Amino acid sequence: MITHVLESMNEVITNNYDNNHKAIDIVPSDNSEPNIIALQNGTVETVVNNIKETNHKSKGLDTYGNYIKIKQDDGKTALYAHMKYGSVNVKKGDYIEKGTTIGTIGETGNAYGKHLHLEIHNQNNIKENPLISLNKYTPNNKLVNEQKNTNNNKKHTNSTANNHSDPQNIQNNSTKNPEFLNAKNYKHGSIVDALKTINIDSSYNYRKKLAEANGILNYHGSYSQNIKLLNLLKQGNLKKV
Repeated sequence: MITHVLESMNEVITNNYDNNHKAIDIVPSDNSEPNIIALQNGTVETVVNNIKETNHKSKGLDTYGNYIKIKQDDGKTALYAHMKYGSVNVKKGDYIEKGTTIGTIGETGNAYGKHLHLEIHNQNNIKENPLISLNKYTPNNKLVNEQKNTNNNKKHTNSTANNHSDPQNIQNNSTKNPEFLNAKNYKHGSIVDALKTINIDSSYNYRKKLAEANGILNYHGSYSQNIKLLNLLKQGNLKKV
């Protein structure tokens, strides 16, 4: 089961977890301003809700802007940062259940653009990849949806999908066929950012057209759909429209 942290369930990761950024940054796929929901049951430990604007010179906890910290029943601690001023609707000491609306995505503290900074501390208070909590990560460091996408691609009968199992065919598409888009040098996890790096329209409407052209039906900007698009793009197998 896939867990969501946005009420709209259309997460796009724009900044991945790494040694420098021990969290992930999330935006909605449609540039809306969705509510944020709790990942798990837990008790609210910290609430800041009085920051009105960005401050790129902020330090320490002030960089989070408006944020909530929740001690989950599983022993982990989740921190949700950069929330919209005045949107936090829980208070310290509240016990909340998974899926409860806790605030709205915003741009406060040291933030560039509206997004959610999601940070997870494990039971030993060590920051871990939040994709683990989102059920989009496995111990071998591969995204669950990426694995599913690979398996599904093997079942497709169209020529583009069949190329997935043949590295030589993938190379042929990316270098010889102008009908395919290629971002093989992109190393992160956002289809939006990946398209921008090759100067391709990254808007929701254009991504929807790309999805339809590449056999991804009923596109609504979900995480799994965006990962499928991103995988094709990295492989040089994403058909142009």
